[in-house]
Amino acid sequence: MTKTQQHVKLIEGTFTPSEAADILISMISKKINFHKLQRLSALEQYCDDNTVHLDDRIEQLKRAEEETKALIVNARNEGYQLKINGSVEIELIKND
Repeated sequence: MTKTQQHVKLIEGTFTPSEAADILISMISKKINFHKLQRLSALEQYCDDNTVHLDDRIEQLKRAEEETKALIVNARNEGYQLKINGSVEIELIKND
């Protein structure tokens, strides 16, 4: 029987502001680039300029990136470290 769910703990620990920036900003940037590539592929492959959902997601991620940067700058200025716990839930979905 195939396992259909998995829980992956990606990040767990306390980090300096520089370490947290490396981890978090890198992850958000990769996700932004992923959606940009999806949008480009849709435009090229299907001549589909209806990529509003991708544009919205990219903007959400850009806002999250700016908010994260501000939090990290604040932590650095105030002498804090950042405790980060990040998990991913993965579920297999059968194609119909």
